[in-house]
Amino acid sequence: MGDDVSSTKDEAARAAVAGLAAAVLALRPVVESGRPLRLTLPPGPDPAGGLAPVDVLSIVGHRLGVALPVEPCGAGSGGPADQVEAIVTGLLAPRLGAPALAGLTDGDREWIAGAAEEARSHSFEVLRASTDVRTADGARLRSYTAGQPGRPAVVLASACGMPGALCEAWMRVLAPSFHVVTWETRGLFGDLDDAAAFDRLGYGVADQADDLLAVMDHHGLGPAHVMGLCGGAVPALYAAAARPDRISSLSLWHGDFSGSVGPTTAHQDNLKALLAMAGQSRTDAGAINAALSGSATTQVPPDVAHLVLYPYLTDELFYRYCRLTGALMSTAVTDRLAAVGQPSLVVTSEDDDTAHPGGSHAVAAALPRAQLRVEPHGDHISVFRAGEHLVRLLSGFLSTHLSTRDRCDG
Repeated sequence: MGDDVSSTKDEAARAAVAGLAAAVLALRPVVESGRPLRLTLPPGPDPAGGLAPVDVLSIVGHRLGVALPVEPCGAGSGGPADQVEAIVTGLLAPRLGAPALAGLTDGDREWIAGAAEEARSHSFEVLRASTDVRTADGARLRSYTAGQPGRPAVVLASACGMPGALCEAWMRVLAPSFHVVTWETRGLFGDLDDAAAFDRLGYGVADQADDLLAVMDHHGLGPAHVMGLCGGAVPALYAAAARPDRISSLSLWHGDFSGSVGPTTAHQDNLKALLAMAGQSRTDAGAINAALSGSATTQVPPDVAHLVLYPYLTDELFYRYCRLTGALMSTAVTDRLAAVGQPSLVVTSEDDDTAHPGGSHAVAAALPRAQLRVEPHGDHISVFRAGEHLVRLLSGFLSTHLSTRDRCDG
């Protein structure tokens, strides 16, 4: 039937396949982790040669290179085995249940594959840089870029261990005016090096700050504004202190400053202690990760749960995450703040019960050129959604502090 998805099917069918393709692409990090999955999804009706939903999923997954093993309901133990499979099933099931898929037949296989490929061309995956960034100590960093090179640069230092897609909303909204770049944490993504190779890499704050600068070098960025999101605020501060010639301004959003003097939440205290224990050895990490099963993303909204659970997918990933995030949560930034003379925006909220807002207050007070904004509501998940108010807040800050040389021409 060909790949001309613009004329052979109605809009509802195209939208249904695109929605399914977007969900499948979102699950690529889960598949890449190597974690075994056994998804149980209803086969659905198979009227007069119609394709079952699981068949449509198979076609889409094959075209996109994301293999998701599916068993019909009742097979094996009869349901998702754990929290991960429940989250994955929850993401896929509504898309597979779209009524428009029910009209697809065996003769539509090529069309479905073409529609999935078209969806990929609009997905977050198109922001992936063609080559990985290599650091001085051999780490490979997957980076993502949006917007026109040569425009003012914005670098997103995201939360440690989170897939790049968590930053998609910010990248999309900033791309029309800026050259936007982000990357994924060293040692945690793509084709993972073996355990010994990871153990030879650095994992401290200075190493992660150097990654930020390596990404800037790779993409040929001049002085840039750096957004430090959650735990990413710590390496962002370190990089700004070390290289004021490279980082022209800074914004820190709901920063986790657990290693510094100041108030912390129960969540910060508990997570910091857990990471310290699990980071002692792979055996400890495996035992603690098993004990966490079912609770890691309990309070996380379903639309991002598949991203937030990533560091918990395997015991090896969890161990690496504990080493890297544990370093961020146990390192003080206090002695660096006076050296950060760049204009800085510090954003928190009155009711963030993940990262105590008092940490942001203390950091803003110590930075020489900081302005503090305390929103009435907000947390670690909402800041990644790039809501209109937060975008206006950042835009106003950038319009004030971008130099004439850095301003966008258009």
